[in-house]
Amino acid sequence: MLAFVWHGLINIVFSARFRVDGNSMMPFLSHGESVLVVRTRYRWNKLRRGDVAVFERPTIAGGTSIKRVVGLPDEDIRIVDSLVYVDGQVLVEGYISGEAGLGEKEWFNGPDEYFLLGDNRADSTDSRDYGPVTMALIKGKAWFRCWPPARWRPLGKDKSG
Repeated sequence: MLAFVWHGLINIVFSARFRVDGNSMMPFLSHGESVLVVRTRYRWNKLRRGDVAVFERPTIAGGTSIKRVVGLPDEDIRIVDSLVYVDGQVLVEGYISGEAGLGEKEWFNGPDEYFLLGDNRADSTDSRDYGPVTMALIKGKAWFRCWPPARWRPLGKDKSG
């Protein structure tokens, strides 16, 4: 009985275990690692800048991806080469790798939209390609690395995870 209750509580809080596919979040997360994802519908778990989110890609039905939250609702995001500006201020990003000349482009997040980018910018398909992501498509926040066992740990916002 206790195991049944415990299992139910885990399913209420955690929406899924997600397996990282690809190198877009290197070095924070590597291909083949798995993370536990906590639903963002809870007040104590709202998305903040720097969090890593799992979401349904807007352009691929059923496709799921994992990226870092760079822009929050109602913010202006501008990218000039390898720099990201949020409401005119340069975003300091100690977690990125694979910097590449990204050109210049600008987006405005609506009241329920987030701008999501991979840490490995040279090898990531993200909001630069499909625009801001609505909250309805976000499954949750990556909270804990659960595979491989040697790297079990809560995920912070820095590049070491």
